[in-house]
Amino acid sequence: MVVVFTLTIFLSALLLFGVQPMAGKMLLPFLGGTPGVWNTCMMFFQAVLLLGYLWAHGIARLRALPQLLLQLGLLGVAVVALPLSMNRMDFSSEWLVHQPVLWLVAALGLGVGLPFMALSTSSPLLQAWFARQDHPRAHDPYFLYAASNAGSLLALLAFPLLVEPLFGVREQATWWSGGFVVLAILMGICGVMTLRASPGYQGKTSAAHQADSDDDAPAPTSRQKGLWILYAFVPSSLMLGVTTYITTDVAAFPLLWVIPLAIFIASFIVVFSSIKLNLPLLGRVMSLLGTALLIGWMMGATNPAWLLLPLHVVFFALVTLVLHGRLAASRPSAKYLTGFYLYMSIGGLLGGVFNTLLAPLLFTNIWEYPLVLILACALRPQSAADLADPDRPWKRAAPFVATALMLGSVWLLKRSEIAHADVFSFVLLAVPAVIAYSQVERPARFGLGLLGIFVAASLVSVEYDTVFKKRTFYGVVEILKSDTEYRMIHGGTFHGHALIDDEGCTPQNYYDLRGPMGSLFEIYREHVTPRRLAVIGLGLGSHACYAEPEDTLTFYELDPVVVEAAKGFGNVGRSPAAEVDYVAGDARIQLQEREYSEPYGMLIIDAFSSDAIPIHLLTVEAMELYLSRIEHDGMIAVHISNRYFDLIPVLEGLAEAHDLEFRVVDDVHLSDQEIAEGRVASTWGVLTRDAEKARALETLDPRWQTYDGPAVTWTDNHAAVNGLWIF
Repeated sequence: MVVVFTLTIFLSALLLFGVQPMAGKMLLPFLGGTPGVWNTCMMFFQAVLLLGYLWAHGIARLRALPQLLLQLGLLGVAVVALPLSMNRMDFSSEWLVHQPVLWLVAALGLGVGLPFMALSTSSPLLQAWFARQDHPRAHDPYFLYAASNAGSLLALLAFPLLVEPLFGVREQATWWSGGFVVLAILMGICGVMTLRASPGYQGKTSAAHQADSDDDAPAPTSRQKGLWILYAFVPSSLMLGVTTYITTDVAAFPLLWVIPLAIFIASFIVVFSSIKLNLPLLGRVMSLLGTALLIGWMMGATNPAWLLLPLHVVFFALVTLVLHGRLAASRPSAKYLTGFYLYMSIGGLLGGVFNTLLAPLLFTNIWEYPLVLILACALRPQSAADLADPDRPWKRAAPFVATALMLGSVWLLKRSEIAHADVFSFVLLAVPAVIAYSQVERPARFGLGLLGIFVAASLVSVEYDTVFKKRTFYGVVEILKSDTEYRMIHGGTFHGHALIDDEGCTPQNYYDLRGPMGSLFEIYREHVTPRRLAVIGLGLGSHACYAEPEDTLTFYELDPVVVEAAKGFGNVGRSPAAEVDYVAGDARIQLQEREYSEPYGMLIIDAFSSDAIPIHLLTVEAMELYLSRIEHDGMIAVHISNRYFDLIPVLEGLAEAHDLEFRVVDDVHLSDQEIAEGRVASTWGVLTRDAEKARALETLDPRWQTYDGPAVTWTDNHAAVNGLWIF
């Protein structure tokens, strides 16, 4: 009996959490790889999970036979939606550009909604069914929750390490559908076991159910229910915040999506097992690390990434252990099991709604992450020593002292000539944080101190003045102004520079005249007709500086707000091009759907989400589309500068798949003078059918070279980054 129930709940969780990265991967070719896509997916899954828990909570009050029939009926209806697919949604919808959240929710609902809901009912319902059995452990079925989370964790770890490298999304959907059918059979077996053991079957009452009916455990209070929601809300919100932080600066692909989610699930395995955790001690370490990370966030620190990324992940792991530990410690008897999971799911959904829907409306910055970080520290459990620590009047003033000192630090930083010095800034910000941390024995007071210094620090703008800032589904678009230039920033990466007092149009940084773009455009001007140029990715429009009066230029930009910022502060207004056009929306969809009177002479792919390059723009199918939109002898240039991945093998794979000439330049050997003048190292590749143009480019600028290394082929069905990491 235990084996059957454990196997069923394990398989259910395996399928439940296997579908999440798979669905996110299915969506990449249609909406790109912004963190908002994954966060919206998570919010959708949390909402459907809540519906599943409501279903389980509702039918658990019925007798065994109606429960079994209703559950098998739900599973049978869900089978109609198999195999999973995103193609049930009209991808030409205008929602893609103007209402991406609604579009995503609709696509997910049609593609995976019904099977996911059917799966989400399994864990609480199977535990409730097991509580009806004649078994020594029937009075405490929460051990099955550990088995459920073990299946979830296995699914999450297997996806990036085994499933994604070995199978395309179509094959994944087929195997997943087979597993769903097996689950329905196992669920029926568990239901029959419950039917035999339930009250009223052949006039018998099971011993386990008799014991349960005599259970005098009090019903959960409103305060308990509120705490269950709160303890579930904070890890859920932080999971999305950490995911956004990581995928904004690295890349949007399943390995990085599932790391925070895997930690989230693993914490449930630990806290619902027999492992004893010292939650107050873990909470103290969590609070210390959280304080340090908050200082780093206030300073805008993004480097060194090899240190900061793991620290954020470790902090999140501690939060999940501490708060999920408090959640597990307060679980009720099996009599109220389904209600307990229902309130947990409400908290999880509220975390998703806060990060995905409310935060973009409330904040112009990614403030939800530090705010929930502070809330997590304020919920640290107290030890006996903490409670015995005598309170003093001066201790009660600590949060206000820390806030006042932070305001003074802000004032000094804004007026200091060395305000940009990291050490100086760190000292000024750390002192108030240390004072706030001195009250860690009083978590609420400690959290109030951190909130005060955070609010004070948010007033500072040290080196630049922000002249434009808007937050959208795709992230925060910010324009910073110095004495000489405007800069567009997203995450920890600058996305364009424009000189303020530039009478002409001078390309900067990656696009410097002395860099790869200079020689590429010289070949373009001499050998390409017609003079029609397309660029995927706008930034501040540095490419427009290379255009000439006979050129027409089209920018494809995912985020309409970037177009607004570029028009107001970028280079496009000073471009000598005869015509500059802007197309908002995902470039692949727009290139596919728009009508073209003439092909382009050159197409430049320069799209980034912070430092992450959208994978769906570098697949074989994407290249086939690009080639159909350029002249037969046209050129395709790709900007692949990256801190984390070597993407040259991917371009070689595209060249081999379409029989193209390929040249690459890794422009990293810059002189001190060039660096001082603002030039930035960059890596570019060029693909063309015309061997003569490729040779001309190599002759003009010897930095452009052929590539004789390994090739990696990405397709919409199968694209994995394994083996491309830069260490």
